[in-house]
Amino acid sequence: MDKADYIRFYQSLLYFNVEAEQSNFRLAKANYKKDLTKLVEIKAYSLLPNHYHLMIEQLVDGGISEFMKRVSAGYTGYFNNKYERSGSLFQGNFKRVHVPEDDYYNYLFVYVNENHFVHLLPRASDIIYSSSSHHAGKATSQLITSRCPDYSSKEAQHLAKQIAEDRITRKKTLE
Repeated sequence: MDKADYIRFYQSLLYFNVEAEQSNFRLAKANYKKDLTKLVEIKAYSLLPNHYHLMIEQLVDGGISEFMKRVSAGYTGYFNNKYERSGSLFQGNFKRVHVPEDDYYNYLFVYVNENHFVHLLPRASDIIYSSSSHHAGKATSQLITSRCPDYSSKEAQHLAKQIAEDRITRKKTLE
């Protein structure tokens, strides 16, 4: 997977997030206008070599399912064509969790933004990999319309490292 693949996934998150019917990436990109009604509001994202995380809020009825269907199908078609392969790219259905409490929301917000730390991967500062730089005020993501005003990347990275350590400890305990 190269940087162009990340850029394409990032763009898919942008161009497929409109209520108007979208049949393919080229048409979605050509017809994209910022003022179109969005399916979801993207709060945070993290794109990694073998998976991704999104924090999204549904804006229209059925928006999450439609958005995920478009992104998954669109990106899988691109990836299969580029790498001369066929079949599904993502395992199973996407997982979604309703987040009713502020503490859990804040935990997930850090988990998603700093997910590279959770998986002990090198820090990727480019905005296409994570919304962390956006929320820290260091870059602007086209995917997100607002910033988290209290976001501290140092505190978030510290928490993400703790999460990674907890995961390692739990994994060793299960072995």
